[in-house]
Amino acid sequence: MKQLLMYINPLREYDDETKTLVKIQIDNSLELGWKPEDILLVTNFPYEYNGVEAFLVGDENYNTILKQGTKIDTICTLFDMGFFKEGELYWGHDFDAYQQEWIDEEELALGDKMGFTDYGRHDRWNGGSFFFRSTDGDFFRKTKELMYKERINEEDAWMVWMKEEPDFMEKNCKRLNITYNFGMRKVEMCYEKALKPIKVLHFHPYRRYWAKTRAIDIAMYGKNDIKQPLMNERLIRIFQKHDVT
Repeated sequence: MKQLLMYINPLREYDDETKTLVKIQIDNSLELGWKPEDILLVTNFPYEYNGVEAFLVGDENYNTILKQGTKIDTICTLFDMGFFKEGELYWGHDFDAYQQEWIDEEELALGDKMGFTDYGRHDRWNGGSFFFRSTDGDFFRKTKELMYKERINEEDAWMVWMKEEPDFMEKNCKRLNITYNFGMRKVEMCYEKALKPIKVLHFHPYRRYWAKTRAIDIAMYGKNDIKQPLMNERLIRIFQKHDVT
């Protein structure tokens, strides 16, 4: 399996948050056992850290309608370039989705489908953590086409399909357990549904929920409905290394 991280910025540099998160992602992945060559970092500016060097694409991949859609534009470009290898599984995820435990391809049991989670608290498909292969290009191209036509992000496009083509998403995508993309809202409800240990936590560290509680407090310090940290000690140590506390 290959890990795919994408970041395109017209300024050709990371924003303040991502310049730290990219290092957390790489350090975390290497410690978990990923090989540097299996961590595929795609940007529109040169970058290298800890043996992982960025693959460069053009500025035109930035989605000027909704920046959240930039990942879909970039993936489509990578498909057009023949970037994805036949028979390989790819895990694409946001920079604020952090792997806690090793993920085996076999446990996903995808068959010939892609793998996506929902939000746990409702059935909206989540674009923050997903698994796909080189044969799935048409799915992402169709997503991009609808995004630009309706001026919406990728998740909204998938919701349109759920209404207009009820079988489309279920036919092409396996709905994975929330353990592969665990967010910080309605923690108790989602925790009950999640396979343990939680494989992937998804949060912007300093985002505040309900105008008061930081996401890092919910995840690291247990300020949540279940009154316990969601992060394991290993991941906490990596965050502390980069002064994210």
